[in-house]
Amino acid sequence: MLKQFFLFFVNLLLILFFNNIVYAKSLSFLKNKDEIKLITKPAWLVLNDSNFYDAESDDLVTAGIGFSKLSHSVAMTKFANNLQPSIHELRQAKLNRFIDKKTGEGSLFGFKSTQLTTLFDGKIPGTEVQAFLDNHGVQVAFLLQVPLDFDLKKPCIVAIPTIDSQGVYNATDMQIRGLWGLKHNCAIVYNDKGLGNALYDLTKKQGYFIDGKVSKQNSKENKLIYIVNDNIPSKYTSNRYAVKQLHSQQNPEQNWGEYVIKSLEFAFYYLNTMYSKNEQILFDKDNTIVLVYGATDGGGAALKAGEFDTEGMIDGIVAVNPQIQVPNNPEIPLFIQRGESPEEPLITKSLIDYSTYGALYMPCAVSAIQDINSELTIPNIDKYFFVKNRCQSLKKANLLVSDTVKAQSFEALEKLYEYGWSPQMINQLPFHYYTQTMNLPYKYISQYGRFSVKDHLCHLSVASINQELLYNNGEVAPLTKTNFAQLWGNNSGSLPIKMQNNITAIDLVNDDDPKGPHQEFFSRSKNGTNIDYNLAGAICLRDKITESRVQNGQNEVLANGNLHGTKTIIVHGQLNVRNLPDYSSRAYVALNSYREGNASNLRYMEIENASYINSIIPFDNTLIPIDYYGESAMDWLWSNITKQTSLPESQVVRTVVRGGDIGAAPQITEKNLTPIAQSPRTENRIYVQKSVVRLPK
Repeated sequence: MLKQFFLFFVNLLLILFFNNIVYAKSLSFLKNKDEIKLITKPAWLVLNDSNFYDAESDDLVTAGIGFSKLSHSVAMTKFANNLQPSIHELRQAKLNRFIDKKTGEGSLFGFKSTQLTTLFDGKIPGTEVQAFLDNHGVQVAFLLQVPLDFDLKKPCIVAIPTIDSQGVYNATDMQIRGLWGLKHNCAIVYNDKGLGNALYDLTKKQGYFIDGKVSKQNSKENKLIYIVNDNIPSKYTSNRYAVKQLHSQQNPEQNWGEYVIKSLEFAFYYLNTMYSKNEQILFDKDNTIVLVYGATDGGGAALKAGEFDTEGMIDGIVAVNPQIQVPNNPEIPLFIQRGESPEEPLITKSLIDYSTYGALYMPCAVSAIQDINSELTIPNIDKYFFVKNRCQSLKKANLLVSDTVKAQSFEALEKLYEYGWSPQMINQLPFHYYTQTMNLPYKYISQYGRFSVKDHLCHLSVASINQELLYNNGEVAPLTKTNFAQLWGNNSGSLPIKMQNNITAIDLVNDDDPKGPHQEFFSRSKNGTNIDYNLAGAICLRDKITESRVQNGQNEVLANGNLHGTKTIIVHGQLNVRNLPDYSSRAYVALNSYREGNASNLRYMEIENASYINSIIPFDNTLIPIDYYGESAMDWLWSNITKQTSLPESQVVRTVVRGGDIGAAPQITEKNLTPIAQSPRTENRIYVQKSVVRLPK
């Protein structure tokens, strides 16, 4: 009897089991593809290459170098074959960034020395995947990094739009922003914002793949990041180069928000294919924490991603010194109150407006800056031998009215004050102009106006120049100290492109110099006899900003301010001379208040003694590292999302500079870097309400 009951029970279980399988299968046929959430590859996605790094010979963050070597001394990357560097060598060259521990990196942010051992030197193992968006001639490079300890139970993704035109291999982004995510067991996805590390040799018709390998234009092996198909006159091609952001005629900035979202779609797709065993989706926006973390123009792209994200994919955003531009619209009244001063309209200016204005007057203002700061050492002020010529040329062009050079210099400085630069910023201006010259306004005017190489904007071009240290007057010359294959590893993403020994290899040149094409900083205006830092070129660029083609491109990139309630922290340096606070972050915060009102989840941290330049030589004694506060903002955001702690209120963070002499500033400590407070004191609080930003004294 017991045996019969047992057999009956087994048969019943078998019947139920097979019936359930049939029932389940019949139900699955009733569901469409979307309902069962099968993994599907986006049509625009092209996968390029995948590598696993074991954290010994290579890794995700230091390319096998390790924190100890990076923080010990400045080391030259050596290539076994200079004409054909390997992919590993190029990647090492890109990630070979000297980490100055005196800035606090290694103790207060980034790698933490106390967490490193003889067995773990900051090398993180994991998988790295190259891919790109390919859409009717538009290419955006992506790079996904999945750490070996990616948390499957609490998945998270950090999207990082990279700085400038450095491409997806960017040491600062990887070793600060990417590292933050990897330390939290998150996957990291970088995107190059449609700019790429995309230099193109017009003479030899060659460019780069996403991994830095050089190839000819007609290569069928893979798609180059950027090519030039136009037939360009030979006078514009000898020792000349095209740059994707400057010459592609695509104005990629208008789509930066979309590119961030697309990078996240790629990340979700690949993570699901990597871990799913049954082709069904494991990770989606509902069970995965998604953060966006960017700096400078990458910070602007992070904010635009929040504006583009209408589906709630993104959980939080941190934007450091964002390059973001707000429309100057009389129908959208924005206001600012500074301390106890009366409330006043916040008049916005575009980046190309104030950067072209600065390019006119900064070289002449150098003498006044030196007089005002006679007891201080002003970085790069010793480079200006021709200030008198520039001031006199401005007078001749009716852009100054004073008669003496000294009066002209002070008049130029006063004009800079009136346009948005503050007296506390002026010790940075000689360095800023020398390192940027007219490259900054030229880059964006060319991008917005969709100028090609053939357009020869303001008679300026990108060329290789004399690389000798002595007797160098910036003449156009072939590459001698380096070659095109090696330049990918040295390219910092902006002109000028310098080699590892800090010699300029490629820069903007003035083709109208009466004595032949010269590096713009060492050139004469057309029909001029003396070097005046090419005032004619600066005037030309200033005039271009009013042209309709430039204005149309400018209008395409303006922010709308609607972040759809996404938790967002903006961190901006009060002394940022490149992205002036009034015209970038302060204006954006006011616009967001106008758009979202009480529904806004935006917090604004304004950091004293911080700029776009970190606390490194030659500003180690006068500036503090703003990346410390970017990382702090991410920590606050993470705690809010994972532990439901409150976000800090908007505030000015008071800091103390290191002091001392340039190159010999003392070690930075927590005494220099006041933490972001959850509830700041009243005298530090920034109040934002109804499109008004109220700053403390």
